[in-house]
Amino acid sequence: MTRRPLSPREAKLVAGAILLAAMGLAWLGVVQPIIAGFADRAAQREQLLARQAANDRMIAAVPRLRRAAQEHQRALGAYALKAGDAPAATGQLRAALQAALIAAGGTFRGAEDLPPPPGRVACRLSARLSPDQLGRFLALAQNHRPALVITALAINAEDALVTGRATALDVQLEASAPVFLAASR
Repeated sequence: MTRRPLSPREAKLVAGAILLAAMGLAWLGVVQPIIAGFADRAAQREQLLARQAANDRMIAAVPRLRRAAQEHQRALGAYALKAGDAPAATGQLRAALQAALIAAGGTFRGAEDLPPPPGRVACRLSARLSPDQLGRFLALAQNHRPALVITALAINAEDALVTGRATALDVQLEASAPVFLAASR
């Protein structure tokens, strides 16, 4: 089979097709990756600008956050005992209970530390009170800041069996309170 030579028109069409194919390959191989790189870098720039703006807002908020943290530290005393360690916090709880007991007119008999739940301190208080004094003592303990949780209350009124009326009550009260232990520096 013999090949006939291409006419000038056919040669132009073949040359145009080859040129288009070469331009398409050049586009896919060179130009398109460069343009895609520009688009990727533009997206990265936008992300970095957004991150920088967020960081700038965060940095600008530091003084406000610091003031809020200091205010929170000042207000913490209304919600938790502040102490350097757990024994000191337990001592504060014991002292608060003893002060409420004495203010109510009761007689302090003793106190002991109890194993506390996490984030709290606990103690047991023994006292002798009249029924009215017990009511005043519980009211004072209820209104104490930070809030105390009375976990157990045992009342013994042995003289009520003899006289028919409880004049003196032997009371054992277990209480706990939230504690904020200051970090040692």
